[in-house]
Amino acid sequence: MAQISIISEQVQLKCSGLKFYETYIKKIGSLHQMFPENLKSYEIVEGNGFTNGIISHWKYDFGSLTEAKLRLVMDEPNKSITLEFLEGDLFRDFEVFKVKVEVSDGGSHGMSSVKWCVEFVKTNEDVPPPHNYLQFGLKLCKALDAYISKKVMSLCESCLKVKST
Repeated sequence: MAQISIISEQVQLKCSGLKFYETYIKKIGSLHQMFPENLKSYEIVEGNGFTNGIISHWKYDFGSLTEAKLRLVMDEPNKSITLEFLEGDLFRDFEVFKVKVEVSDGGSHGMSSVKWCVEFVKTNEDVPPPHNYLQFGLKLCKALDAYISKKVMSLCESCLKVKST
């Protein structure tokens, strides 16, 4: 039996974990617009909207143009999202491939974080670990955190301007 391997990394957030999770769920359909150099297109092939259990088809580029069909599994109470890859080009190198995003909400303490995990089984030992997926996940987390933080700061500045007039 093949061995399951996991690579992961954690990113500290400036925004709250809850806000990050909610925004990620709402923006997942817009990720290809936010990261056009990596995410080329997506299409929902089973299900409605971005809800638990939908199956979507993605085209992305992490060094070469790749296609994959995947299932979105959400665990809202634990603020985690799993992308289960079902079909695609990456199965030339991997028998199993999952990406799990786990959000930890630090609440009022401000110690929120996102852990990006890639779980995989290689087709053979010569296949390198998929660090490009992990690095893209970290890039996405940092950019989405910056987007949320900037939006919150803009709202705060607007509130201050209203109060001072």
